Amino acid sequence: MNSQVFKALGSETRLKIIQTLIVKEHNVSDLTKISKKDQTTISRHLSTLANNNIIKQRRAGRNVFYSIISTEMKDWLKQTIGIKRKKPNESLLRDKIKDFLNKQKKEIYE
Repeated sequence: MNSQVFKALGSETRLKIIQTLIVKEHNVSDLTKISKKDQTTISRHLSTLANNNIIKQRRAGRNVFYSIISTEMKDWLKQTIGIKRKKPNESLLRDKIKDFLNKQKKEIYE
């Protein structure tokens, strides 16, 4: 995993998309309804997740369905997102990602 994957997971909307895609694949319309965000926003988040090799897309006619890229990624995401569920009032995942990125920044500038 690299810092870009953690950065991609640093959004509540993208985490909600991931949680939804862990269960089963969905198209943009489904994700728009589930997340209560507009299609442009969801498409942008899906693009970020796809560019970071977290999700993949499958075309079926005019529809594009999104799913987690592999079972290994799905298992890793379940564990990672599971950390957040233990303490729902705090964004533990976001804090861990920020700590990781800050440490990486310090190493680069030292």
